[in-house]
Amino acid sequence: MFSKKIRLDNKGKTVSVATALVLMAIDEIIEDPINDSNVVYGYQIMTHLRESYSWNVKSGTVYPILKKLDREFLIKKGVAQDRTDNNSKRQMIFYKLTPKGKKLTRVIKNLNDDALDAALSSNESNTTGHSKVDLKGTKFPDKKFAENYLGPFLIDFDSQVANQIPNKRTNDELDQLKGEIEKSIEQLEICKMLLQGQISRIDTLKRIKKK
Repeated sequence: MFSKKIRLDNKGKTVSVATALVLMAIDEIIEDPINDSNVVYGYQIMTHLRESYSWNVKSGTVYPILKKLDREFLIKKGVAQDRTDNNSKRQMIFYKLTPKGKKLTRVIKNLNDDALDAALSSNESNTTGHSKVDLKGTKFPDKKFAENYLGPFLIDFDSQVANQIPNKRTNDELDQLKGEIEKSIEQLEICKMLLQGQISRIDTLKRIKKK
């Protein structure tokens, strides 16, 4: 899917979906009010792609793309002290868009919405296994997305798990199912951490608006 090309103009110029997503992620992170610098790091790009585009991307995919973008002068990389640990002397590579990269990113974002959505739509279904939840149709602030979306999903998930535990299962099959349930719990814990991060982001934005 990510090797699929997005057509940029009538002259046949294209860019891969993967490249477009990475460029948009860099641009969106830099433009985010809570970002206090004009550079981004690899881990931030991967987190943004997972949270904003439902792309469960691995470092083995992102870094070759970043290397290619650097060769094509679409981004520039540098080195800075590890921001995740003030006591560490470890150096981290950061990235920022070049003028050429900013121009290409604008072209991608200025595409007809239908064209861009068509290019990215299969990304949503193929990376998560189900359609991406769309909260845009609900009236803010009365979204009730926890009640209307997450609650029913979790209840249905629990019901499907319960249906997989008949008495005819062997002990090995039950152990395997138990392992999958434990993995599900781990994923829910990760989800909890991500949502707590969104709460921190909201609190930061509120502090910024008070200034």
